[in-house]
Formats: sequence, C-alpha cells, structure tokens
Amino acid sequence: MSSDYTLTQKAIAEFLGTFSILFFGVGSVIIEFLTVPNAIESNTFILNGLGHGALGWTGIAVAHLFAVGIPIYLFGHVSGAHINPAVTIALWVTKRIDAKTSVVYIISQILGATIAGILFVLVRGTVAATIGGMGATAPFPGVTVGQAFLVEFIITFFLMFGVMSFAVDSRAPENFAGFGIASIIAMGVFATGNISGASFNPARSLGPYIVNTIYGGPNLWGVAWIYMLAPVLGAIAAVYFYDQIFLKSE
Repeated sequence: MSSDYTLTQKAIAEFLGTFSILFFGVGSVIIEFLTVPNAIESNTFILNGLGHGALGWTGIAVAHLFAVGIPIYLFGHVSGAHINPAVTIALWVTKRIDAKTSVVYIISQILGATIAGILFVLVRGTVAATIGGMGATAPFPGVTVGQAFLVEFIITFFLMFGVMSFAVDSRAPENFAGFGIASIIAMGVFATGNISGASFNPARSLGPYIVNTIYGGPNLWGVAWIYMLAPVLGAIAAVYFYDQIFLKSE
C-alpha cells in the first residue's frame, strides 16, 4: 500500500475491488441458480440447486479466482486490496492500519458489495434475487450452524494467512499475491461451497442480504451473524499466529 495515494483514492480502490467480487464472483453463483433445470418454472430459491446449473462448482471457483485475483493486482499498490472487512479488522487490531482508514475501508467494501448486487439485478432482473437469491451465503441443508461457523473460521484463517504470507511479510515472493490469495478463495469454494457457501468475507455476505431485502429475495438474516463473526475471528487468529510463528524473528 503506497502513501502516495489519498484516502479517497484508497476508498475507491476498496469499493471497486469488492464490487468485482460481488458482480463477477457472486454473479456466477446467481447464474448457476438461474440455470438449474426447471429453476425458472419453480420460481423458488433452492439452496441445494447449486452445482446443477450451467457453471457448476468448477465454474464458480474459477470465477472467484479471477474476481478476487485481478483486483489485487489492480489495486494492491493503492489500498493494499483488502476488499474484505475481516482482513481490514485483523490488520487494524494488530496496528497495521489506523482506525479512520479501517472505517473508511469497511464502508467502501460494503457499499461496493451492495451496489454491485443492485446493478446485477438491473442487468438480469429481479429473478437474480427471487430465484438466484443474489448468491447469498447460508448453511446448506443438513449443515448445522456450528459447522458453518467452524468452516468460515477455518477458511478465513487460511485466507488471512495467505494475505500475511503473500502481501504483508516483507520476505514474500514478488508479484504472487493476487494469484496466491485468490487461489485460496478458489480452494475454499471447491471444498466448502456446499457447506457454508464459502463466504470468507462479511461484505460478500452482507451485500446480497441487503439486495435480497430490497428485491424480495430469501430472508437469510437469521444466519448473518455467522458470516459477520466467523471470518473476523478467523482472520484475527491468523494474523496473531503468523506474527508469533513467522514474524517474531524479523
């Protein structure tokens, strides 16, 4: 992150980066829902329909690989490309970013996620919410709240560990952060997408919840706390772990 950029420029970078995650990454989840056989006829949001549409889990994972990776290369030198409130909070807790910047980043991230969702509805129609559920995250059928919470904690721990290793540590390999961090997201989608939805990111979950509320999509607010709290705790745990094990000697 460069000091040559103003806070406004950094906020715009965070907005656009999170916008990419929602519009292109989560957009692929919406399209998956909308292409499940008979989805339009049933006119219903069916969570376990994921994996049976045109893209499948492979398509969704690849979409997230690029939707996360490219903004890191585009904006990493501007704002650090947190594009995730859990990352911002973890770096603030460990005094790597100040409180004012943290608040501006988080607001920008949530706005980016929400506006991306609204624009997706405008280009695809309200079925993006009523049938596609805006790609919102929720525990899959048969998955308990505790299991979903644990999964989100684990995958965000590894995401934040990647951020520390690829982007924060001064000994990190050059020009690898975008691919490395985005690959962790893709792995999470492959392995845990049909457990918790593989959010990793409070803004990624909050944006679709807000847009669903506006456009008549499913009401998933009852599980929102999972996707707000578990990623933040996982990210904080990863930073402290990395600091103690790998940065202690610096």
